[in-house]
Amino acid sequence: MKKIVFATTFLVSGAALALLAIPAFAADAVVYEPAPATAVAYDWSGFYIGVQGGYLWGQADHSYSNGAPSDDSDPDGFIGGVHVGYNWQSGSFVYGVEGDFEGGSVDGSFENPTGATSVGTSELNWQGSIRARLGYAYDKALLYVTGGWAIGDFDFGGGPFPLPVSGDYSDTLNGWTIGAGGEWAFNEHWTARLAYRYTDFGEASGNLAPGFPDVDMPVDLTTHAVRVGVSYKF
Repeated sequence: MKKIVFATTFLVSGAALALLAIPAFAADAVVYEPAPATAVAYDWSGFYIGVQGGYLWGQADHSYSNGAPSDDSDPDGFIGGVHVGYNWQSGSFVYGVEGDFEGGSVDGSFENPTGATSVGTSELNWQGSIRARLGYAYDKALLYVTGGWAIGDFDFGGGPFPLPVSGDYSDTLNGWTIGAGGEWAFNEHWTARLAYRYTDFGEASGNLAPGFPDVDMPVDLTTHAVRVGVSYKF
């Protein structure tokens, strides 16, 4: 009988101690919670299309085969157009290809008062480019450099002044362009950009018919342009 009472007392005491230990164990236990989801960096890869506009200024160096004084017509004005491209992304590096096409109101002229007075004019009809882009992305911000082939169609004119007769010609020029810019993504689809580009169109060639069909007027043309734009990424 004493053995039964002793065993019962031992069991009850053990159970009581176990119950007393549960709150202390629970207080010391480490509670693991799921880590909060981290924000996914913006993905720049994919096809996009957009519009752009800006200001262009340049230098058109005129010369004359008959030795008339040369000068430059300094074309400048506003441009606008469209662009389309595709990006690939590897880590923080973004690379792709882009093309654009623009028109605008860009022209310049000069009157050279020295010696045999001459005049010269230059006017942009349209221009475009196909370029590679390479950039570094930090989430929704992208800094990039760009460069490639440029094409432009221009009208050039000139002749002695103040005679009413003169000559002009049109030429489509192939050259190269290089620049840099930055782009910011507002959301999954829309981005805004600011960029600068330098373009060397090379030398135009033509004569000043009908006024002076025997006089050639080569023109060496370079331009600078600052553009802003918006794009929609699919």
